[in-house]
Amino acid sequence: PVLKNNMGMSKTFPDTIIVGVAPYDTLRITGTFSHKGPIFVALNGVLIIKNANFTNIGDLILFNNGKVYIDSSKVTFPQDYFYERTITMINHSQVDILNTTLNYGGFVHNCTVTDSAKLNLVNVTQPDFMTTGLSRYGTININGTNQAGEFIIQDYVTLNIKNATTALLWHSFPDTSVINWSFGQHDTAYNYHFNKTKTGVKGVEYQINADSVYGILWGMMPSAGSTVNIANSKIRTIGLLFDHKQDTVSVSGLTNNSFYKTFTCPVSDRTLTFSNCYVSTWSLYVFHKSHINISGCITGEVGCYNKSSVVGSNFWNDGSGGYLYASDTATSVCISTTASSAVRSEKTSIMVFGYSTVGSNGYAAAIDNSFLVVLQSSLPADPIAYSSTAVLYDYINPPANAFADSIVPVTGSAWIHRGPTSNWMYFKSKQLLYQKPNDTTWIPIAAADTIPVSNGFVANWNTHGFAPGNYNIALRIHDTWGNKSDAIRQVNLLSGLLTDIEDENTKNKIVVYPNPSQNELTLSIASSKTDHAKTEIMDMQGRVLLTSTNEFASGNNLIHLNTSSLPNGNYLCKVETGNGVYREKILVVR
Repeated sequence: PVLKNNMGMSKTFPDTIIVGVAPYDTLRITGTFSHKGPIFVALNGVLIIKNANFTNIGDLILFNNGKVYIDSSKVTFPQDYFYERTITMINHSQVDILNTTLNYGGFVHNCTVTDSAKLNLVNVTQPDFMTTGLSRYGTININGTNQAGEFIIQDYVTLNIKNATTALLWHSFPDTSVINWSFGQHDTAYNYHFNKTKTGVKGVEYQINADSVYGILWGMMPSAGSTVNIANSKIRTIGLLFDHKQDTVSVSGLTNNSFYKTFTCPVSDRTLTFSNCYVSTWSLYVFHKSHINISGCITGEVGCYNKSSVVGSNFWNDGSGGYLYASDTATSVCISTTASSAVRSEKTSIMVFGYSTVGSNGYAAAIDNSFLVVLQSSLPADPIAYSSTAVLYDYINPPANAFADSIVPVTGSAWIHRGPTSNWMYFKSKQLLYQKPNDTTWIPIAAADTIPVSNGFVANWNTHGFAPGNYNIALRIHDTWGNKSDAIRQVNLLSGLLTDIEDENTKNKIVVYPNPSQNELTLSIASSKTDHAKTEIMDMQGRVLLTSTNEFASGNNLIHLNTSSLPNGNYLCKVETGNGVYREKILVVR
C-alpha cells in the first residue's frame, strides 16, 4: 500500500505494524502519515519512507534481514522523556537514511546496532543528540550529518564516519587490553584510525575510521583488569566500567574538569594513568553483580545495570555526562548527594534518593516498571511516575517557626503515585512522630491517617513542656505491601522570645477563636467601661504584621481580624486598652 496521508488510512493499521508478514511484505509510506505504536521490520520485509512527513509514536525495530530505506523525508519520533524511543537493528538488518531529518522532540534518543546489522547515514540532519550502542559485528557508515551524537564502540564492530560534526567516540577497553595512546589536544579528526594494528593498541578487535569530523570528542571506557596509559590528550569523558561479577570497589577522589600532569586513577581493579591530560567528565557504569561505593567525587553520570548495586554518599553528579540512574534489576541508594541532572529509575530497578538535592535543571522520574523512593530530598518539581512504575515521595518542609511551649505546624509531602499501568503498592497511611535528643524511641505527634498530602499541612506539633534544643521529627509512610519509610528532619526548638507580663487582673480576659486560625480570627474581650483598644499581631521576632483600632463598650466586645495574608506559623496577638495589655499566642494553619 502507498500511504499518502493520515486521513482515515491509519485506521486500517493496528497499533503494531509488522513489515515482513503478509499483507505488508513491503510497505511504502509517502506524503503525511502518523502512526502510534511500534514498527517491526523482519523476515526480509522492506519499509520504504520516501518524500514523506512521517510521525511514529513508538519504536522502530529490525531483525532477521529486515530493511528500512528513508529518503528525502522528515521522520519524527515524539518523546515524553529522553531515551523513550529507539531504533534497534539486529540479525543482518539494515537501515539506509538519505537526505532526511530525524526529529526526536528535543530529547536524547537511542540507537542500537548489533549482531551483523548495518546503519548507513548520508546527509542526515539530527536536531537531537543520538546515543548509539554498537556491538558484536555491527557496522555504521556516516557521510554527512550536522550532529552525529555518541557511539559506544566495542567487540568486532566497524565505525566509518566523515564530513560530520559533534561526534563523541567511546573507545571500549576490555579487561585484557593494554593501551598506550594519545588522542591529542585537537577537536577535529582528519584520517583518524584506531584498531589493533596501530602501535600501542593491544586487546581490541573493533575499527574506527574518522575523517573531517569537526567537534570531535574523545571518550574511553576502561574495564576492570585493563591497563591504559594516555598521554598529551584532551579527553571529553571517561566511563569506568565495573563489569567483573561480584566485585566490590570503592570510588573516591575523581573530579570533573581536572588537568593531570601525572595521575594514577585511585581505583583498585585496573591500571589507568595520565600524563599531561585534561579530563572533562568522569562517569561510572556498573554491571553484572558488581557493587561500588562512591564518595567524595564530582561525576558526570552514574548508572547501574543487570543485578549490580551502587551506594553513594557525599558526591555531586553534575550532569556533564548524562544523569543518575538505576536500570534493569539493579539497585541504587544515593544519600547526601547533589544532582544537577535527572535522577531516574528504569526497567525493573529500585532507586532510593535520600537527604539529597536535585538542581533546577534536573528532575526525578520513574519509567518502565521501576520503583523510585525520594526521601527528604529537595526537588524543583514533584517526581513523576510513568508507565508501570511507582514513586514514593516523603518530605518535611522546614517549620516556619519552632519554639518550645508552642504549637508548631508541620507541612510536607507524603504520597505514592503510580503510573497508569502500575502493579506496585498503594499509599496506606502517614503519621508524624518526634524523637527526643539522644533517644531512640519515636513518639507519635498525631494519629496515623489515610490521607496523602502534597506540599500541604501534615499535623500540629504541641511542644508545651518541651525543653529547648534539637529534636528529630519523622514523617512516616506505610504502603499496602507492609513497608514503611521515614523522612526525618532535625528541628531546633528555641526558647520563647516573649513572656507573659500581664497581671492577675488582666489574665484570661481575652478569648481567641478559632485557634488555630485559617483566614479569620475573632477576639472576645470583656470590658468594665467604655474604652478604646489597639490590636497588633506580631511574628515571633516581634515584627508587627497587622494592626487594628477599635472602640469598646461596657461588657463583652468582639474584634474580627483577617489573617489570610499571614503565612502558616506562630504569632503573638497583643491588645492594649486602658485596663492593661492582653497577650495571646495564636497559630495560623491552612
